[in-house]
Amino acid sequence: MASQKSLSPLLRAVSSVTPDKDLSNQFRVRIAPEWTTQHSVLGGFLNALMLSTAKRFLALTYGETRFPDPIHVFVQFLKMVPPGEVIISCTPLRFSSRQCVLKVELSPKVAPDSSSSSSSSSNPPDASAVISIATFADISKESGFTLEAQPSVPARLPNRLTECATIDDPVVDATPVTSKLNWVAPRLPGTFWGHRLGGHTREVWVSFRDGSKIEDILSVAFLSDLPLQPPATHRQGFYLRHALSTLCLSVEFKKRPDPTTQWVMIRSNSYRVTNGRYDVNIQIFDEHENLLALSNHVLNITELRPSLRRTKI
Repeated sequence: MASQKSLSPLLRAVSSVTPDKDLSNQFRVRIAPEWTTQHSVLGGFLNALMLSTAKRFLALTYGETRFPDPIHVFVQFLKMVPPGEVIISCTPLRFSSRQCVLKVELSPKVAPDSSSSSSSSSNPPDASAVISIATFADISKESGFTLEAQPSVPARLPNRLTECATIDDPVVDATPVTSKLNWVAPRLPGTFWGHRLGGHTREVWVSFRDGSKIEDILSVAFLSDLPLQPPATHRQGFYLRHALSTLCLSVEFKKRPDPTTQWVMIRSNSYRVTNGRYDVNIQIFDEHENLLALSNHVLNITELRPSLRRTKI
């Protein structure tokens, strides 16, 4: 494993978990406010953090080379997670020679009771805020039946240099986590960002502003929660009147990104936006049009009260 100093800020943040002294399947970490949206930690960061913790648990239990890659994860968000200390536990559900399935639970740490004489380190976790089921394997050793299929969107990726422009909408700088990225998307005259293909399909190139590489599957897990949201790119000022919250998401990881990867394309599409709930189907490609991951999300849209109407993403 690379040293902490050589890791990107994202990988350093999600890899900084500390094993519990008494429970071998439990870890602790403090989440900094820089990984938040307007009011809570980004779901994609929580997903990457939980996958990183699961990798640490598997390395300690079975060795670092046995199950190095998450190949699929389903994440259920039960409540918002504020920045601060959290406790993450890992429970094996299924083990075979090729794959291992874990249940991973994340819980905010209970604030110390001023009336209690016990130390803060012994405080139990709060009820689970996020639960995931993650399947790990070794992508480099996968083999078997393969069938090439036509892409679901029969269109090449837009050229980032000649067909796109930097998104200059203030919404991209409205939260700590979104301000970490460069956002570059196609835009036709008189349309919104990312509308090149029409309908509910959106496209955006993203990279880290600090120059960090998208060097690991955990980086892809983080970015899978940062598409252009189709409902939000149909109406001007959407985030002034509405808030989005993710109910659940899943990610299937197809390929490890090349360690030199700087930019990825996030292509998103919604099939139905109805009664404040909608789906998002996401494809993540590198600049050579290699498919890195597929993701599906379910989100809720809520109306903001007048006193809370501020820009969100």
